[in-house]
Amino acid sequence: MAYKDIVPIGSALIIATTSFILGAVYGNLPYDIGTLWSKDETGAAFANSLAHYQTWGNTPNHVHYIFHFVLGLGLLGCFIKLYKPQEDAKYFEYGTLGFLMIAIIIYLTNLRVGVNSAISGNWGEVDAETGLNVMAASQVMIVLVLLGVFVLQGGLYYAEWYDERLKEDFYKKEAEIAASAAVDAEKKQAEAVGEEAATKSTSTGTETTATTVKKTKRIIRKKV
Repeated sequence: MAYKDIVPIGSALIIATTSFILGAVYGNLPYDIGTLWSKDETGAAFANSLAHYQTWGNTPNHVHYIFHFVLGLGLLGCFIKLYKPQEDAKYFEYGTLGFLMIAIIIYLTNLRVGVNSAISGNWGEVDAETGLNVMAASQVMIVLVLLGVFVLQGGLYYAEWYDERLKEDFYKKEAEIAASAAVDAEKKQAEAVGEEAATKSTSTGTETTATTVKKTKRIIRKKV
């Protein structure tokens, strides 16, 4: 299997990982809306959000391992495409890796720390409500960063598609020009053969006439 056959697998891993992360963030959205985007006078929204993140943190470890495994697949996809990147596409790939790493760093530094704080009750220098809002805002940042991944990969796909289309048009025109040149060459060759045949015919006719004249002169001389 050639390297170019593996590149689409890398793209699929990147898109799948990005979609998976966005799905996980979407699952937290109902709780984040109540704390970050709405005024909660009763404190019920913060209580629900806190309970949600405590449940998330207390889930069995294999649930977290699955999420981390998917993150690893996304990085693997980036490394596959960066192994032998095309010169005109490498900045798309580096940008994709950079955006994905930013999302992972935000997850590790803000979300994982926030979940641990929700379980332990130790929020450091801020209160619980501020900590929950930081977690919600961090997920908004993750969404924006991952949308950048989609934009880069979509732009790269369009650029490659448009480049292939231009190449097809170019090769098609080149083939038409070559075919037209071949037809013109055949016509010129046929005309040259015709002219050569006509020249030979004229030359033969002239030689025949000259021979006839010579014979006639000989006959006349003999009679005389």
